[in-house]
Order: sequence, then structure tokens, then C-alpha cells
Amino acid sequence: MKPHKEKIIPVVWLVFIALTVEIFICNFSFWKSLCYGEKVTFSNIEIEGGDRIEEGSDKYIVSDGVLTIHIPEVNTAIHNLFFSLEFSGASVVPYIITLTDEGNFYPYTLPENQIVSGISKSYYTDLHTFGKVVELTLQFTFSPESVVDIKGISANMHMPFAFHIERFLVVLGAVFLPYLLKRYSANMTGKRQAVLTAVAILFLIGLMWKVVHVNPICINSPWPHHKQYQELAEVMSRGQFYLDATASDGLLNAENPYDTIYLQASNIDYKADYSYYEGKYYVYFGVVPELLFYLPCYMLTGHQFPNYMAVYLCYCGFILAAFALYREIIRRWFPQTPFSLYLLISIMTVCCGNYLAVAIRPDLYHTPIMAATMFTVGGLWLWIKGKYAEGNRKRVCFFLGSACMALVAGCRPQMLLFSFLAVALFREEVIKRRELFSRRALWDTVCICLPYVVVAVGIMYYNAARFGSPFDFGATYSLTSNDMTKRSFNVAQTVLGIWYYFLQPPLIGSDFPFLQANQLESSYMGKLNSEYIYGGILACNVFTWVVVFIKKGKTVLEQKGIYAFVLMNIFISLIIGIVDVNGAGILQRYMADMIWGLWFAAALMMLYLVEWKKNNRYYHMLLNGLVIIFFLQSAYGLGIVFGNGDLSVNVRTSNPELYYKIKSLLMF
Repeated sequence: MKPHKEKIIPVVWLVFIALTVEIFICNFSFWKSLCYGEKVTFSNIEIEGGDRIEEGSDKYIVSDGVLTIHIPEVNTAIHNLFFSLEFSGASVVPYIITLTDEGNFYPYTLPENQIVSGISKSYYTDLHTFGKVVELTLQFTFSPESVVDIKGISANMHMPFAFHIERFLVVLGAVFLPYLLKRYSANMTGKRQAVLTAVAILFLIGLMWKVVHVNPICINSPWPHHKQYQELAEVMSRGQFYLDATASDGLLNAENPYDTIYLQASNIDYKADYSYYEGKYYVYFGVVPELLFYLPCYMLTGHQFPNYMAVYLCYCGFILAAFALYREIIRRWFPQTPFSLYLLISIMTVCCGNYLAVAIRPDLYHTPIMAATMFTVGGLWLWIKGKYAEGNRKRVCFFLGSACMALVAGCRPQMLLFSFLAVALFREEVIKRRELFSRRALWDTVCICLPYVVVAVGIMYYNAARFGSPFDFGATYSLTSNDMTKRSFNVAQTVLGIWYYFLQPPLIGSDFPFLQANQLESSYMGKLNSEYIYGGILACNVFTWVVVFIKKGKTVLEQKGIYAFVLMNIFISLIIGIVDVNGAGILQRYMADMIWGLWFAAALMMLYLVEWKKNNRYYHMLLNGLVIIFFLQSAYGLGIVFGNGDLSVNVRTSNPELYYKIKSLLMF
């Protein structure tokens, strides 16, 4: 067989498989409906809750929003229903079906469903009854004063065939992934691979622009307390650190102003989630994003910088840093890594569900978290690059790397713990070769340490000017759901936090988006500050499971000088989890603080496993396993993006058109 045919034939087969999936599996409802037999259009319908606009018209005004359609004598087998309705008002109309059939004398109610304007498939619904339907009642909930045109209610209709190009491309990508892993199994060199890397990065940057817009309410950010960075920009432009807001007399005179439940019960006015100290309001969120985005924008343009743009730009920085970091690691420690594996691990890292949870809510709370993540990953890349560089290039990398790591303190202080990775990373240079922290490497040492000193001086001055102590970041003075000034280390709470942050299994449902939120329940005899979570980091991120092979890889990793480095990443993630649960509680967004260490350690272990099995008969089995991991991670990320754990901010309520469109694409 000719070489070009050997390349073309697998591609043709993969395209054929993708087309087969889209035409037959994804359109299963269409093929099934062809067997439904005779179509039925009901004429004997009774309508309640709507006022007919004019005699003989099928248009009704639904004053209170509830319209009931009753069909008393059905007496036929029904496989599906079709609602031929046109309506004004909301684009999503919930409805409930109640019926009796040959097996149920008394009426029973089916789960709520929705008609979504613009999604033709939502006007159909399958029914699974016990024999013939005897009686049928449909209750629709429209917006009050909606105009509804009832063109007809039909049964056993043929579902429309729909070829969705977006779904086809996703399926095509899924079937091509194993092939691409084998096809691009060469090492990471060449212009073609540089171009593919650039394309992947640009695609991810564009994708994240879409992701940060999935919740439009976060773009508009209507909540007053989410304007803190913008308020701080105004006062800092005048050389002031406290906000202009004036504390109420009740707050000034309260015995414990940090007991917000008491403040609410006593009708005392206060600004939620601001720091309150000695009669003034402050912003306790890290100051670095303020200096990086908000203050320059305000001083240069007079306009306020939006939170979602800060999160997005930091996410873009995170993408660039992650690709650069893995490239450097592969060059230095795992040179036999296939290029396709480099791309796959990089993509999985930046699309990790715990980071997507930050991107879909690009608000005040997630700005410092994303900034700290960007600086942490960028700092590690520069440190590793400097470790193998020479002369001035080494010093520049050390200086910039330490600057990035030090700036984490002004974003998310607990993530500064990742700076201790330097102990393991430069262990050989300090202990064995005695290059760092010696007289002959004075300038290298200065370049590593000086940024920490400069940043520390600035942050300590900022803290002292606000709260009287250079070490007080002000988070304990936050007027939040619990009195932060009284929090302390608690063993029982620590154990509970480790369970929920790392080990809590995901809650899987049968309906879109399949991933359900875990509402925290325990016998902990104390006040636990908590919100919903989607499961623990280790339990939900299958990719992290490869850390169990760390003992097996000890010898090789020690030879590369990174065994302690891998262990320390895991250990720091655990410590940050303990700090978070005792300092604030258990919240989904806090997982973004600690996941990097575990994920990065898993990435290093995966690179080791691939190198170990490179010429082994289990190599392709390992790559296929990685494909499965990729699909599982994608499913987890999709579940988080469209999850409904937060009842106030989710895609279903703030962007229903997108939510139900994706849902319809996944309902075959």
C-alpha cells in the first residue's frame, strides 16, 4: 500500500465513524419516531387560566402566568407529544404533565420539563406510559400577561432530523484523539509542532473568552460588594487606602461588629464582605490585581476596569505560563515525551474543572485566585528555565521568577506556600554544588531573594498603614457570614476539610448537567462555614490518581533531581487545604488555591510513566488510558460549567438559551 494511502484510509474511517455517530446515535429519537404509527392531533381540548383575545381565535392572554390544557378523552397509545405553541415573554416555559393510563386509575405527575424558544426539539417530549393514555393534563408556566397562540397539541409525531455541526466536530475530535496521540508520537521539535502549539494556545484563549461569558450576570456584576476593587482604585488615586463609605451608627456602636447574624437581626446597616476596622471600611482582597489592572485603568482613562476582564487576562496568562512550563520540563527532564502528550497534558491542565469553576464566575472573589495561579505557574517556569541557563540569562530568569512568586502574596497569601518549592528545586545547587547562597554566586542569590524583599516591604507597608500590623492582611476583619476574628485551628474541622476538599466523591445524576452539587452535611458540633462543592480534588480529577505511582518512580525521579520536588507539590496542596478550611471554611472556589500542587505532581508522574513505558508493550495501553482520562476530565469540566450548585449564579438561570441548547445536543 502506498504511504499516502496509509495516511488517508484511517482518516476516512474516523470521519465515517463520526458521521455514523451523529446521524444514527445522536438522532436516535428521529429514527425511533418513524415507528410510532398513526399521528394524532387532539381537538377536544379544554383550556383554563387564559382569556381568549377574540372569538374564534386560538390566542390567549395568560394573566397570572399559568395555563392549563386538559384533554379528557385520549384513549390512545402515546409515544411522544408535540406542542405547537407560540408565546411572548420568557424564552423558557416550564410545563408539567399529569395523566392516567390503562395501568393507573389515579392521575400521576411526570417530572417538570421545558419548552425553549428557538430549540425545536424542546417542543417534543417522549412519554413512557402503562398502555393507552386515558386522560391528559398539561400545565404551562408563562410570564404573567403573556400572549399564547395554541396551534395544536399532537401525539406520535416524527421527530425532526437535525445534523448539528458543533456536535459533529466534537465527536470528530473525540474519535481522532487516539489517532493523533499515535500519529504525533515524535519528540517535541520542529516548526510544525511550534505552529500546532500556537494554534492550541490561541484556541484556548478564544475558548476562555466564551467561558467567561457563559454567565452574563457576572459581566454586568450588579452586586454592590463586587465593586470593591473599583472603589479602591478611586481612593488609591488620591493616596488613600480606606474607602469613602461611612459606617452606620449601629455598626460603630455594636459590641461585636463582626457578628453579622446579630447585625442583620438588629437591622444594623453594614457593607457585606468588606473589611471593617476601627470605624473604616477596607478591601482585604489582594492588592496586586488592583495595581496591575484597576488602578492604572482608572488613572489613565477615568473608567473602571471590569472584574471579568481581570479574571480573563489572568487566565490567559495562566494558559501561556502552563504551556511554557511543560515545554521547559519536557526539554530538561523528559526529552522522550511525545509532542501529542505535551499538548494533551497542557490542555487538560488549563481546562481542569476546578479552574473552569473560576472562569465561569469571573467576579471579585475569583480575581485574586486567578492572578495568584498565573504568577505561581509563571514563576515556576522561570525558575526552572533559570536553573539550566547561564550568566545574565540565568539571573534574569531567577529575578522574574521570584518576582512572580513573591507577587502571589499580594493576590492570595496562602498560595505563597508554593514558594517553598524552591527548597526542593534548588536543593542540588545549594547543598551539593554550593552554587546558590555562596560568595561565588552572589548575584544569582540576590536575583532570587531581592524580589521577595521588595514585594514584602511594599505589602507590609500597605498592611501596616491599614491595620497597624505589617503581617495583617485584613481578611479576619471581613464582614462575612461568620466572625473571622474568632476562627482558630480545629482538628475536627481540619479532618472534615480534608475529606471534602480532596476525597468527597462526585454526586452524579441522570439528567443534564449530570454532575450535581454536594451540600455539606456532617455531625460536626460547631459552626462550619460552607457552601456547595462538586466533589473533592482527588476523587473527581482522575488525572491526579497517577500520583499513586510516586514510590515506583522514586529511583528515576531522584536521578533527575525532582523526587522531593514532586512530593513537596503534594504536601503544599494539603497544607493549603488545611489553611483554607481553618481560616475561612469549605467552598468550591477555594479548591483552585490548592489543586495546582496535586495536578502538577500528577503531570510530572504522567511524564515519567510515559518515558518509563516508551519502548514497552504497555505503552499504547497507557496512551489509550490517557485518552479515557481526557474524556472523564472533559465530562467533569462540562458538569462544573453547567452545574447548578449556586442557585443565584448559574448558566441555567442567567443564560438559559445556552444551557438548554447544550442540553438538547446531549439528549438523543
